Amino acid sequence: MAEPPKGGADAVVGKDQGAMTVSDMSYFKALNTRMTWLTARQQVLAENVANANTPGFLSKDLAEPNFRDLLRKSLAPVALSHTSERHIQGIGNTSAVKFKVENSDEPPDKSGNSVTLEAEMMKVSQSVADHVLMSNLYKKGMGLLRIALSRPSR
Repeated sequence: MAEPPKGGADAVVGKDQGAMTVSDMSYFKALNTRMTWLTARQQVLAENVANANTPGFLSKDLAEPNFRDLLRKSLAPVALSHTSERHIQGIGNTSAVKFKVENSDEPPDKSGNSVTLEAEMMKVSQSVADHVLMSNLYKKGMGLLRIALSRPSR
């Protein structure tokens, strides 16, 4: 009996290819990067709200990266290090994405605090809406894959 393809439930296998996971596809990689950024931004915004009454606290936000450049960098192969000459040299992808935290442009009040709760709540609600959009795009992409894989070949 043949073994199931490696890669779990999200593996797609071609006749001449090995297993490929959904996370290897550039469309889903871009959505994942965007959702990771939105999650990190929510954490920064939550810290701002938590410190709304802290004297001298300066509000922060994540700089929105150029997602086209991030996707291009994530697809670029990098050489993997090995500890012995007998090891096979592999090629990997750069998957660690770091986002830049920057201070907000809001002027501080008399206590030196620059957090404005109304502005933070607007940013939070925009991040939530963007996260819902990315989730819907992910679901649509998975639906298209299911359709493509369920049709008999002609």
